[in-house]
Amino acid sequence: MRDERGLVGRAAITIMVLAVIFGLAAIDGGSVFLAKLQMSDTADAAATAGWESWNNIHNAKAARTAAAEAAHERNPSSRIEAFKVTRLGTVTVTVRSVATTLFLKRIGALRHFAVIESTATVST
Repeated sequence: MRDERGLVGRAAITIMVLAVIFGLAAIDGGSVFLAKLQMSDTADAAATAGWESWNNIHNAKAARTAAAEAAHERNPSSRIEAFKVTRLGTVTVTVRSVATTLFLKRIGALRHFAVIESTATVST
């Protein structure tokens, strides 16, 4: 027969380690989810600011500047990835940011999971 001394201790340690790993994964997943919501709001604000600027002065460069300022005001770590104004005045803005996570943004192979990108369009 095999010696079973320490079996309960090893099982308890294994369960605790797995609980910690799943807990940290849940925290990082929640951070990414909340960052996606925030980036959606940031993209909406940037597109709206760009559209308002375009309707006032019909200058694409000024509209992009207004969109960038609105995005930075909502989320200082965000940046405008793409900006487009059509002839009819439709403004499309894509913003990007890296979510504040415990591990995802620090591990090279997993970093792409922490990069959040959102696009919003506003038209008349």
